[in-house]
Amino acid sequence: MEDPFILYLALLLHDTGKAVRARPHSEASAVFAQRVASRLQLGPEQRKALILLVDPHITLSNIAQQRNLDDPATIVELANSVKNQRNLNALMLLTLADGQGTGASAWSDWKELLVWQLYHATTRYLADQESYYNVARVERAKLQESIKEELPQDFSDEIETHFDFMPDTYFRGISKEEAIRDIKLFRNFLEIATEGPDPLTPAVTWHPFPKHGHTIAAFHTWDRNRLLAKIAGSFSVVPINILSVDTFTRGDQTVLNVFHVCDPRGRAVTDERDFTAVEETLRRALQKESFDFSPLLEKTRRQTASKRPQNVEFPTLIMIDNKAHPTYTLIQIQTADRIGLLHDLLECFGRNAVTMALSRISTESGAAMDTFYVTDSANRSKITDANRINILQSELQAAVLVNSESR
Repeated sequence: MEDPFILYLALLLHDTGKAVRARPHSEASAVFAQRVASRLQLGPEQRKALILLVDPHITLSNIAQQRNLDDPATIVELANSVKNQRNLNALMLLTLADGQGTGASAWSDWKELLVWQLYHATTRYLADQESYYNVARVERAKLQESIKEELPQDFSDEIETHFDFMPDTYFRGISKEEAIRDIKLFRNFLEIATEGPDPLTPAVTWHPFPKHGHTIAAFHTWDRNRLLAKIAGSFSVVPINILSVDTFTRGDQTVLNVFHVCDPRGRAVTDERDFTAVEETLRRALQKESFDFSPLLEKTRRQTASKRPQNVEFPTLIMIDNKAHPTYTLIQIQTADRIGLLHDLLECFGRNAVTMALSRISTESGAAMDTFYVTDSANRSKITDANRINILQSELQAAVLVNSESR
């Protein structure tokens, strides 16, 4: 930066709103920053730059953790907010300093990975909007041909089926390596379905990324009721923390669920025993439609009670929004975190015929801040009926509070 003075000043002032317990504290911090700017007799451009950093100083981190970073609308929203590359660079530096300076419980390799992904995508958009959109449009035919060259000849049927049956959202930002992983997983699923003792058993693959603090766990199986909730419950029993979930329903009624997960200390999950525990629990849960996770989750809570933060106070907030995205209803939930919380929320979705396509799970200092992209299970469109939204909000509130005393 040519003149880092405004950045340094923003670093000093960005959390001053916490002194008056303001919610959100960033707005009160911006008011204090205005007063400081007057006392220091800053010029108009410096004042504007200061407020642009202080007021939205949590924007970069929040968008990275709560929004779909493969959606061009997310990138355009941030670009319109920061205006130019200079402001984006300053906001990125403030975000990194703020996150790393707060402590290990508020920052992780996974969060930093998401922030950098958002930063680089927005940089590409600010540099050349037309080029950004051209890159964002995945050339499926070209990707398909490159995968055919990579995999043996006998994969040709699986490759064609994968590209014919996967939804468009899957190909937005998918890499060749990820697509190959999923095609191999699909073949494994077919082998289990046709040759295994239990054709309903999902095919599972694990890919740890220790440098980035997470592991990718992918599940391919027949689509069925309560599937996501049972997978989430199986992770919680170990316990393994879920960072995000992407779910893709294929045209042949199978579903690919991709989970980014970490251990309770924010590290990649690498222990084969944990992999086995998740898969065995899930196998048992899928054998019984009304499988009850409560005893298993309660046992895990007792075993891990001494390792969890105690007496976390965090107000519960549930927002259902139909304006933020053109295709999905967004459900944002903020509450005190606990083991089994995501399982209970997904159970609620299942009871209310709500299909989740994407989620961003964020836990900070014992507080869960989760965003879900959902649709009506019947017609795959937004949930717009006011009475149904009220019922869903009420049941989610109840799901959040259930077992909260066992935190």
